[in-house]
Amino acid sequence: MRFLGTTRDAIGNGLASVVDAALARGAPRPAWIAVDDGTDQWVTEAAGCSSAERACGVVAALDDGALVTAQRFGIGGAMWLPPSSIGALDAFTAADCTAASPEGCDAAVLELSGVDAERVLVTFVDRGFWRAQLGERQLTAILVELAVALDVPAAILPWPALVVSAREIDDVVEAARLLISDADRLLPDMAVAPLGEIPVGEGILEAAYRELLQDRLPYSVIEGEHRWLPVHELPRGRRVGWWSRQEFQAKPDEGWLLFPEPGSPNRRTWRLEGMGASGVVDEVLTSEELEGVAGPLAVRLPGWASRDIRPGTPAGLLVTRLAEAAVRRGLPLWIPHVDGDALRLVLGLPGVLWVDGPAVPP
Repeated sequence: MRFLGTTRDAIGNGLASVVDAALARGAPRPAWIAVDDGTDQWVTEAAGCSSAERACGVVAALDDGALVTAQRFGIGGAMWLPPSSIGALDAFTAADCTAASPEGCDAAVLELSGVDAERVLVTFVDRGFWRAQLGERQLTAILVELAVALDVPAAILPWPALVVSAREIDDVVEAARLLISDADRLLPDMAVAPLGEIPVGEGILEAAYRELLQDRLPYSVIEGEHRWLPVHELPRGRRVGWWSRQEFQAKPDEGWLLFPEPGSPNRRTWRLEGMGASGVVDEVLTSEELEGVAGPLAVRLPGWASRDIRPGTPAGLLVTRLAEAAVRRGLPLWIPHVDGDALRLVLGLPGVLWVDGPAVPP
């Protein structure tokens, strides 16, 4: 097994013995363990791994910041330092079960596809907001889902954006419309445009990035349903409010309303209105940030950081630390996008929690 950021001889008998004991008890063997030794060496080495390699790795963290980095990287497992046997078992199991991020298709397939096919570019409307809410990996997975439905040569760009080689652009528009109309989840609006003629000496992906940056294409926008989604409070389990990606006219009759504060940096502040209350909800990533916020009605884990809340994952450890800090401040913690597996962990957290997502009743 590899150790990133240090060598096995330098990690100390405590971590070494816990790792050996976990493996002896039948825990899956992670691809590597990154040791947070207070420097950025492990970050540099993990950055050189592929997304599949990172999903099978584990970080041994000293603080919340290492967990945030691990979550951004898509590292599969996490454990605290000093180590514990239960923490190692959970981390190794999480790394073994974490699915790798979908990889982009080879652009050469598009270059060699039929000359009669039309190259079509697909991207997201309000991309900055949705990257903050769902994360690059989840947005990429949505585009992969669209590419699979189309069953045509395709390439995924790290924007993220999708380039496909289709007979008709209307086929792409209709497939995107069917995907967005899924009533069981909230998906971003999509924009579809013909890539047009590729200049001589320019590749397809180069042309796609140029057009994305200049935003000159005649996009067809496919809009999802604009609606309010319920937020429930734990441990009581009752619905207390609703959230939406933007403020609009059709509002529920009961409960408070949450929507991104207009003009807030990176939309990291949410406005709460209703039920005799008015104020803001600040997004925080670490317990140190939570302790430092001034005057919010509640705090929120950013949407991208709530991915894969499970025992032994970076998100699982991070949300546990935030819940403990929120209790000390006497603030509710809003955890978005909670699914059935995440709910099992969330139900064991202390304090008042607001949750939304697939596990929340309509």
